[in-house]
Amino acid sequence: MAGTNFLFCQLLFAALPLFIYLGSWLFGNLHQNKLLLKLDTEEKALLSASSDPVSNLSKPSQARQIESSSLVMESISVGPSWWQMMTGGIKNLFGGKIHSYDKMLTYGRRVIIHRLRVQAIQSGFDEVINLRVETAMISKKSKGDDKTAAFEFTAYGTAIRYSASQD
Repeated sequence: MAGTNFLFCQLLFAALPLFIYLGSWLFGNLHQNKLLLKLDTEEKALLSASSDPVSNLSKPSQARQIESSSLVMESISVGPSWWQMMTGGIKNLFGGKIHSYDKMLTYGRRVIIHRLRVQAIQSGFDEVINLRVETAMISKKSKGDDKTAAFEFTAYGTAIRYSASQD
């Protein structure tokens, strides 16, 4: 009886990291999918109410008098799950594209542009031009080894408000 309990404890102890990473994969995917669905709903509601006021054009889209302009900026940090960090670390050994980070990176870019849209509309601007999105990896040192802790996304552009009278 004591031998079977000892064997069971050894198997449980050996499988515990696998259960932790699989749980991270499962709950991480469920959480990320929930966030993406919420973002989809918010984007559709915003874009159905008005035209898309954000572009990377360097000049205004309309040939109208500009009443005012301002810099608008948003920033967010997004962290990978344990599963994404593990698969990214394994992929880093062999090289190539790290697919496990794609969902997180796409989410970060989409949410930051969405927040910039909302900020511009709430501030009364008609359009944001010259949009730029920057991504930075935030890492931490652990036992002399750099580990990815999060990604920071920063979006900025020039918000413009057209004058009411058309000259």
